[in-house]
Order: sequence, then C-alpha cells, then structure tokens
Amino acid sequence: MTERKYAVISLDELDTFPAMTGAPVLRPLRQRLDVRAFGINCWTAPVGAPVIERHSEPNGDEEVYIVVRGRVRFTINEKTFELGPATVVYVPPDTTREAVAVEPETLVVAIGGKPGEAFEPKSWEDFQIAFAQAHARGDEEARALLAEELARDSNAWQPAYNAACFEALTGNADAAFEHLARAFALGPERVRKLAANGEDFAALRSDPRWQQLMDV
Repeated sequence: MTERKYAVISLDELDTFPAMTGAPVLRPLRQRLDVRAFGINCWTAPVGAPVIERHSEPNGDEEVYIVVRGRVRFTINEKTFELGPATVVYVPPDTTREAVAVEPETLVVAIGGKPGEAFEPKSWEDFQIAFAQAHARGDEEARALLAEELARDSNAWQPAYNAACFEALTGNADAAFEHLARAFALGPERVRKLAANGEDFAALRSDPRWQQLMDV
C-alpha cells in the first residue's frame, strides 16, 4: 500500500474552474489533497455573484462553510446574514442555503459529509472541471462534452439538467426545454424545485412553455 504523505498548500495556488454562468468558481481542494474521508472544496466568485449556489442537501449531507477571506451575504432558508473572515456556518441536511460575495477576492471553504456513511466523491467535481476546460475552448467543445455525458448515462437526470442549463444560457430555448423535460421525467420531484430557483433558466421564464413544464 502506497504511503500517503502530508501536504501544505496555499488556497490561492489552486486552479480555478467556473460554473456555466461564470460563478461560483471551484478551486478543487479535495482532489488536490486527495482527501477521501469527506468532501472539502474552496469557492470564490466576483462581487454580487454566488460563492455557494442556492441548493439544499436532501440526501442527508451535513455541511460546514468557513469564510476565509472577504465577506458574504449568507442566506439559510429565509434568514440572511452578512459574514466576514473567521466565520463558520453549519447547515443541516434538507436546508436551503446560498452565499453571495460582497467583497472582491471572497473565499469560502465548504466541508461536507453524510453521518454514518463512508464518503464517496461526487461526480459533479469532475464534471465542473471538465466543463470549464471545454467551455474555455468554445461553446461547441462544451456542447460536445455534454453530449458525451448524455450518452454515457442516459437514464440519469443530471446530464439532461446540465445540458438544459447550458442551452438556456447560450440562447437555445428549444433544446433547453427538451433537456429540461427529460431531466424532470428522470429525476425526483426536487429537480423541478431546483429548476424553479435556478438562475440559469431566467431567460426561459417568459416563454409559455416554462409554466406548462412546471405545472406538469
């Protein structure tokens, strides 16, 4: 068995991989350290953009957020706090949370895991890194990566949802609605709630097909 060694790094040395909208920006700390016992990643964003996107963890994951630098406007369910450095936030499972950068260079570390279960790395880490790399080379590279993801796991809702986000953001409403309908058909009811709150779909909400799809 290969001996594992300690590591000391600066968070600013980590590579950056933005989400489809440009934020939040992942700095993949867990992969860099090869942590296998729990999830841990570093996030940043421009002022006014989400450092931690709006979401909940309905499958039982507990999460802790540490504001390392800058300030965030942190919302938990309906309560909002403005927090600065050396602040720690605990969020229990199935609780909506979001953190928006208030100052430049804001940096937040997120740590999470499910009590009583062995940790398994989430596929979204690899996908966000791969998508950011592909998107930097152009929309067609990004679309090709999404097509590979759809073909590889055609019965999972996440690839269809990711494709819907991308097509909505690039102005292809027909393709976005097609992928979103597929994600709804394949995923749990919470996927519809995720889409209802998702900023990626802002351009679709004035289209009559949006309400038709949400009412199904």
